[in-house]
Amino acid sequence: MNHTLTRRRTLARRGFTLVEVIVIVTVLALLMTVVAGRVMGVFGRGQAEIAKTQAAKISQALTLYLIDIGQPQPEDGFDLTVLTLRPEEGGGPNGPYLPKVTDVTDPWGLDFIVRVPGDVNADYDIMSFGADKAPGGDQINADITQ
Repeated sequence: MNHTLTRRRTLARRGFTLVEVIVIVTVLALLMTVVAGRVMGVFGRGQAEIAKTQAAKISQALTLYLIDIGQPQPEDGFDLTVLTLRPEEGGGPNGPYLPKVTDVTDPWGLDFIVRVPGDVNADYDIMSFGADKAPGGDQINADITQ
């Protein structure tokens, strides 16, 4: 008789209670929220750094293009895809200056723009509006200007 009672208690204790499951799920959800927030912040800063690097690369390519065609600065709103074209396709005499059409697109899917005269540089700036895709902003939403 005693053996049967002990076995029933052991079988009853095998699983988790509903309260224990709810507590575990809540703790896991809180941990995931904290971890996801930090990972997304690092990812956003990484995209901003990629955009800065791309803007610098575009600026160098545009400078070479302008030297080749003998122009001191581009026109405001210059179409940067010209830098990806061969001479026979309408690009500069020593083009293409950038290897891929996607080189003129920022990490958020918008084309970089040329602002003449520049705010940062005297002649022109290469700009991206950042993660929010709108002028202004701060942190990962800040405009990137090179």
